[in-house]
Amino acid sequence: MKQIIFLYFTVFTTFSVTSQNITNDIDGLFSMRENLNGPGGVVLVTQNNKTVFEKAYGLENISYKIPNTSESVFNIGSMSKQFTAMGIVLLQMEGKLSIDDDIKKYLPELNNFGKPITIRHLLHHTSGFRSSPELFGLAGWRDGDAISNEDFYRYLTKQTALNFEPGSEYMYTNSGYILLAKIIENVSKQNFKSWMKEKIFQPLQMNATFIEENSSNVVSKVATSYSEIEPSVFNYVENNDLTYGASNVYSTSKDVLKWMKNFNEASMNWKSAFEMLKTVDVLNSGQKNNYGFGVFVDDFFGNHRIQHTGAIAGFRSVMYSYPDDNLEIIILSNFASNQLSKTADQISQLFLQSKLLSETYPEEIKPITLNNEVLKKYEGMYWSDKNNYSRKIYVENNTLWYLRSNNKKSPLIPITSTEFQMGGINEKLLVKFDIKTNTMKLISADNSIDVFEKYVDKPLLVEDLKEYTGTFYSSELETYYTISLKDDKLIGYHSRFGEFDIQILKQDVLSWSGMAVSKYKRNKKGSITGLTITMSRIRDLWFEKKQ
Repeated sequence: MKQIIFLYFTVFTTFSVTSQNITNDIDGLFSMRENLNGPGGVVLVTQNNKTVFEKAYGLENISYKIPNTSESVFNIGSMSKQFTAMGIVLLQMEGKLSIDDDIKKYLPELNNFGKPITIRHLLHHTSGFRSSPELFGLAGWRDGDAISNEDFYRYLTKQTALNFEPGSEYMYTNSGYILLAKIIENVSKQNFKSWMKEKIFQPLQMNATFIEENSSNVVSKVATSYSEIEPSVFNYVENNDLTYGASNVYSTSKDVLKWMKNFNEASMNWKSAFEMLKTVDVLNSGQKNNYGFGVFVDDFFGNHRIQHTGAIAGFRSVMYSYPDDNLEIIILSNFASNQLSKTADQISQLFLQSKLLSETYPEEIKPITLNNEVLKKYEGMYWSDKNNYSRKIYVENNTLWYLRSNNKKSPLIPITSTEFQMGGINEKLLVKFDIKTNTMKLISADNSIDVFEKYVDKPLLVEDLKEYTGTFYSSELETYYTISLKDDKLIGYHSRFGEFDIQILKQDVLSWSGMAVSKYKRNKKGSITGLTITMSRIRDLWFEKKQ
C-alpha cells in the first residue's frame, strides 16, 4: 500500500510582477473581514528594506470613531516574550548571570523539585512549571479578576511538583517568562518596566514601545480591544492579566519592524545578542525543540523563519521574519476573531517558493493476513494515562478497527502479528500490541510514543459513585472542591464557580465538564486518599481528601 501525503499548499507563487499586484493580493486577504465601523488592525510587509505593503483597517476605538493608523499602539501579547529573553541575554553578556544557572540562585523562595531548573529551561519552555493562567483558574479565579506578578509568584512558591522533569519535554507556559522578569529585577536591582526601556527599547529607538501592567491607565494612541458577540456587534474586552515578562508589551507595527530587522542585519552592538535569541536546544531525549529564546525558529515549506504570535484580551498579533529572503510580515490587531497566522501564511506564499516536494511518498507497506482468532486477542478498551483518553479496538468484517471517542474509526493493517499500520490517515502511525503487558503503543513518524493500557470497561453502580464524593483540598492552590451525589449523578462544586457536571471516563477517572480530568488515588486498603487534577498545561496537581 502506498500512501500519498499532499501538502496543505501544493502551489507557491513567486513575488508578483508588479507592486500593484502585491498590494491587491494582500489587501484582498483583509477586504472580506473589513468593517468600517468595527475593530481591525495594521498590516506591514517589507522586503529588501523596502515597504511593499502597509495599511490600517477598522477602528482603534469604536465609541469615538477613531480609526486605526500606522501609529496605533497594540498589546502584542506573547510576542512580548522575546524582549524578556533579550533582557536575560544582555545580563549574560554583561557577566551578571549565566543561562545555565539554577534559578534558585536568584529565586530562593521556590521549592526544591529534585533536579535543578535552569534559566535555559525557562527560556525554552522546558522547565516543567505549571502554567499561570490555568493555575489561577483552578484556584478559583474568574474572568475579570486582576492577576499580578505578585499573585503569580505567591502561587509558584507553593508548588511542590512539576508537570515533568526539567528538560524532558517542551510545554509552552507563561510561568517561565514571568519568572525571568523577576530574575531580571533581582539581578539588575531595577524595576522591570524601566530597565527594559533603558536597555532595549530606547537603544533600538523603539520609542513607541513600552510595558504596561495597569490596564486602567490611559495611554495615547493605544487601541481598544474587542470581540464580536454577533455579526457587526462588538464588545469591549478588558485586559485583567496584569502580569509582565510573558506579555503586556505595547508597540506599533513600525517599532516591531525595527526589532525584527535585527534578525538578519543587526548592528555590531546587537548582532551577538540577536544570534543568541535564535538558540535552539534538544530535549533530554535528544528530540529537537524549535523554541529558542522567546521565538520559534522553524521553517515554512522549507523557508527558514523566525516567528511568534500573541493573544491577550481582544488583541492578536503575529510576526514572521524570513532572514534568508529579507522578508518581514507584521500584523497587529485589536479584534479577537482575527485568524492572523493563517493570513500571515497566505502573505508568505506571495513572496516565497516552496523548497519542499509537493508530494511525499512514505515507505511502501507490505500487509500480511491474520485470522480473526489472532485479531480478537487485541480487542478491548485502552487508556492513555498521559493524554487522558480511551480507544476501543474491535474486529469487524475480518478487519481490526481503531475507534475514537467521536465515533470515527480507522482500519489497522497488519504488518506483523503484533504491529499494524493505521489506515485512512495522512501520516505514518504504527500501532503495536503487547499481550503480556496488556498495552498498545502508538508510534508516530518522529518516533514519539503514546502508551495505552488495556482495561475492563465496567459500569459503575451508585454505591461506587458514593466513594468519589467528599471535600478535597489543594495546599498548592489553597482551595477546596466538593463532590456530591445528586439524583444518582456526581456534581462538583467550588465556592467561586458554583456547581458543574462530572462524567465518568473509567473507574477512578472522571471528567470535570470536559475542562479537567480527576484521577482518584487509593491507599493499600483501597480507600480513596485524594485525587489529582490534569488540565491544559497542568498535570497531576494533588488534592487531599478532607472528609
